Order: sequence, then C-alpha cells, then structure tokens
Amino acid sequence: MNRNNSALTCVPVSRSARYLQGLLVWTPGQRDIIKTLALLLMVADHLNRILHLHHEWMYLAGRGAFPLFALVWGLNLSRHDTLQQAGITRLWGWACVAQVGYFLAGFPWYEGNILFAFAVTAQVLKWGEDPSLLNYAGMLALILAWVPLSGSSYGVPGLILLALCFQLYRTTALTERLCLVVCLFPVMLALNLADSLWGGVAGVLVTLTVVFIVPWLARGIPRFWPADFFPVFYAGHLVVLGVLAR
Repeated sequence: MNRNNSALTCVPVSRSARYLQGLLVWTPGQRDIIKTLALLLMVADHLNRILHLHHEWMYLAGRGAFPLFALVWGLNLSRHDTLQQAGITRLWGWACVAQVGYFLAGFPWYEGNILFAFAVTAQVLKWGEDPSLLNYAGMLALILAWVPLSGSSYGVPGLILLALCFQLYRTTALTERLCLVVCLFPVMLALNLADSLWGGVAGVLVTLTVVFIVPWLARGIPRFWPADFFPVFYAGHLVVLGVLAR
C-alpha cells in the first residue's frame, strides 16, 4: 500500500509544516533532478580519487553526493506503509554486482561499496517493523558485521544519516520532524570529519544549496530515469574508472 509520497503531505496545518514540506517533499521529476546532481557530484569525487587528480574542489563538491542520495532514498522508502523486502533484496543484489567494479576501481576487496550501506540500513529498518528477539538479534548482527567493512562507505555515521532520512519522511509529527532536521546537520558533518573539517562543512553547504534550489524548479517535470538507473550507473561507472586507472 502506497503512502501519499511521504508523511509530510499529511501535515498541511502550520506555516512551519508547509515550509518544511515545500523544501523536502519533491515530485518524481524533482527527485530525478536531485539524483542527477548527486550523480555528477559522485562522479567528480570518484574521478578525483580513483584517477589521482588531487583537485580540492572536486573532493569538496563530492561531499554533497551521499546526503542528497540519502534524502531521496528516505523519501522513496517512506512511500509504503511497510518496507518491501523484494526491493531490499534487489538492492542487496546490486550491491554485490557493484562490488566487482569497486574492487577494480582500487578499493580494498574487503570494504563494501555504498550500496551496501543502503541495503544494510533498509534491512535493519525492515526487521525493526516486526519486533521480535530474533529480528533484534539479526539487526545487531548485521550492523556489527557491516561496520568493520564500511571504512570507505561512511561507516556508522552513514547508517545514522540514512535512518534519520527515512524517519524524517515517515513521521507525521512536526516537532519530531524539526528535531530530525536539526539532527541531520551534525551527522552530515560527521560523515567527513575523519578526512577534513572543510569536507564536512562542504557536505552540509552543498546539500543545503540543492535543497533550497529544487523547490524553485518546475513541479511539472516528469520522472526521467528508470527505477534501477542509479545502481546500474554506479556499478558501471566504477568499472569504467577502474579500467581507466590501470
């Protein structure tokens, strides 16, 4: 059963709710615009890293890719009253496929690519919908198994950001939603603090810039990317960059 894009559409009461809805609830076409911008930022970052270009601006711009993908992912995931295991299983499959390109691109074979971060978070959230001792044990085991393998995929802060983005669109309480928005900022900073303070700041600024610009774009733009375009592109571009780097 589909929700009406997200829980935010159910709270048209206050000015704050309407403003937040305008900023964070996007049409399918606007989501594709955001994903396209995030893809460009991601490719710039990977070109810089894999081909050893050493351009600071490409590194800083790339810090905004993951938070933007996380927001769109959270919005898309919240469309359903219950998470769909079939979609999560498909994501696991794409993560495994992309791991080949990840290795070819020069990343350690034992480090998981970013699709695993999305898959792990989605699976944990899915198991959390049916509270039981077995599911809680599975959630904990999956997180503990992923963390040592997530050094190049944002680690624990990445999981927290994805969970926050999902809950941001799932909740119907304005106070909770505002608190979640506030929580996003330190988590986005934490994503890159291990590498650079400026990287963390750049991630926040790039994300905010896109979020504030998108509502001004035409809402009549239709969706233009196929459903699985991102994982296919992600896996493919890693293979291409890996070949170019050799």
